[in-house]
Amino acid sequence: MRVGVSGRALERHIGGNSTYARALYGRLRRMGVHAGMLVPRGAHGPVRPVAYALADGLVWPKRKKFDLLHYPDDTGALVRARVPVVATIHGLPPRRPAGTRHSVSERLWDRRVAATAALADAIVTVSEFSAREILERFHIPARRIHVIPHGVDDRRFHTSSIGDGEALGTLRLPERFVLCLGALTPRRNVPTLAEATARLQVPLVLAGVPRAGDHHVLREIERYSHVRPLGTVPGALVAPLLRAASVLALPSEHEGFGMPVVEAMACGTPVVISDRGALPEVAGGAARVLPELSADGLACALAEVLDDPSRAAGLRALGLARAASLTWDAAARAHLAVFHEVAH
Repeated sequence: MRVGVSGRALERHIGGNSTYARALYGRLRRMGVHAGMLVPRGAHGPVRPVAYALADGLVWPKRKKFDLLHYPDDTGALVRARVPVVATIHGLPPRRPAGTRHSVSERLWDRRVAATAALADAIVTVSEFSAREILERFHIPARRIHVIPHGVDDRRFHTSSIGDGEALGTLRLPERFVLCLGALTPRRNVPTLAEATARLQVPLVLAGVPRAGDHHVLREIERYSHVRPLGTVPGALVAPLLRAASVLALPSEHEGFGMPVVEAMACGTPVVISDRGALPEVAGGAARVLPELSADGLACALAEVLDDPSRAAGLRALGLARAASLTWDAAARAHLAVFHEVAH
């Protein structure tokens, strides 16, 4: 099978979407898929997003050299294509409160995703929660949506800590700490997590940076001396950092998947999450789920894991089993089944 793949998430790393696209096509090639990466000429520097928007939306759909087109990065075709189209929509941003305005870029992104969803022969998304949001937002037939969870790279995320001490040496981490991994957006409730860990007198390590317009999150936690912002952590340090943490906390208001949850589980680290978005679905009963997003509730949940070795060990065992059930090989096979379905 010949698949034309938009190269936006493949040619350079742009977060979780690139992790997904690279892991997927590394395995699909071994399953007989001949993937052609579609890269517009001149897609460098500030013109890159515009070049990709035009090529993805208007140029690639007119080509007929592939059996199908796959857009792995949320947006894609804006006109009817000459071959079947599969689009991966990883998730939708949480709805803004009534009365607040979307930025121009947010409105444009939403319209592009809506157009791609309307034109695609099949849509892949990563959780039942995201599937429901896509159905509600874009009113497309449910039969066109396929839920395929992400996998975990067990070559990177595992329990062996050999070499971790040397890798993390320059960070000078405390012996015991709570870790929050990912972009520091308001929906992740980092200030509440900072207050909860302050009450427990446990260091909080933040691995990630605010997104555009979200730097107020860091300003809100400046008063907490126990918080250690690391900024963006190199990929090679993510797994060692997860293994070093006493617990991973992700008390989000909204998540379409929550990759740090299963990566932490694969590393043998207990996880505390909110009961919002796709997090309970992804955790699969292997995390401490927090129904109340308050500093008191979060402090109690964290203390339960930090201060009870048997509770932490139980979560560790459940997490390892859950992570082992999520593989990129299984995800690739499920994608291949979708490709065959729309191409024949």
